[in-house]
Amino acid sequence: MLCQSQYAVITFGGIMWRALFAILVIYSCHVEGGSFRRSGGRQEPQLNLDEYPSYEDIMKYLKDLARLNRNRIHLRDGGRSYENRKLQMAVISNGDGRPNKRAIFIDAALHAREWLCPITALYVIQQLVVNYQENSYLLDDYDWVVLPLANPDGYEYSRNVDDYWRNTRSPNNEHCYGTDLNRNFNYSWIMESSDLKDPCSENFAGSGPFSEPETRTVRDIMLELVESNRGLMYLSLHSANRSIYYPWRDYGERTNNKAEHEEIAKHAADRIYWSTGTRMSTMPGYFYHGMVGGISLDYAFKVGFPVAFIFEMSGKDQNGVEHKFFPPSSAIRGLVQESWLGIRSLAEKAIEKYPPSRPLWPRAKPKSKFWNWNW
Repeated sequence: MLCQSQYAVITFGGIMWRALFAILVIYSCHVEGGSFRRSGGRQEPQLNLDEYPSYEDIMKYLKDLARLNRNRIHLRDGGRSYENRKLQMAVISNGDGRPNKRAIFIDAALHAREWLCPITALYVIQQLVVNYQENSYLLDDYDWVVLPLANPDGYEYSRNVDDYWRNTRSPNNEHCYGTDLNRNFNYSWIMESSDLKDPCSENFAGSGPFSEPETRTVRDIMLELVESNRGLMYLSLHSANRSIYYPWRDYGERTNNKAEHEEIAKHAADRIYWSTGTRMSTMPGYFYHGMVGGISLDYAFKVGFPVAFIFEMSGKDQNGVEHKFFPPSSAIRGLVQESWLGIRSLAEKAIEKYPPSRPLWPRAKPKSKFWNWNW
């Protein structure tokens, strides 16, 4: 079915031009366009890639998509944020009903001001559900668990009040608010840094590990997947430093599967470069900006995900202008699609390295004096 608003365009001109325009417009309508998407005779809810969604937009899109695709996506309530917003996760499968498949877990927007992250996570969900035929191989033996908005309070505050706001909105004292969620995980938490202990600092790590309901939700998803022997890959979406990095971030030590991490990360970086020309750095997290503790990446790897990555998306527009956290609306679509290419490539290589026949390796023993087993 053609987008009605474009029908006049494709019927103008000669036969060859009509055919060419028809091909282009049909493709555009199928992928993104119009006020709806048509799939299998259904009118799928539209994901608007020309603006940043609000919290309400995100919740509505998930609800509408799940209502029309009950066999492939179901929603789980992961809890509530400090301001009582829902921490909604999407569990995506191929609908064959086979239990206990291995899983890829993605969270997005631990940092509130990284506006590209939630819409990219929604695009991942859309590609796996609506464009299932194209991406079914990613779901043959694996489920995907996606938390598209891990910090809803901070995200809404960033969108509506202070765009550079990074943290949660929980009070720390009479004057200062917010914990950096990506310093609040219980692995090398605080690491004796005075900045991480300052309740008025942007890097405040919280009053204790997992002091925030948002990090407790991410933790609980991780542990549920690992303890059921399902956790294959953890991926946290951030922006906008054009890099893919992996454990460790707290010390400059090598993981026992560093080469495997680098192979997976480089596969994704190469695919992005060949497709868009964007160069993505790949490295252990320690070499990204030095030693940092309490981050989700190291925690996921330590509790038992065999591979774990932080994907730092690009913030450059199509003309190469750097916008960091806030690319203009005209750049959203290209950056989201570029990021999906990288995410899909990470998943492809992780699935190749860890087929169902390969056991997931057991948890490593903690190496850091800052580790605390009392989760």
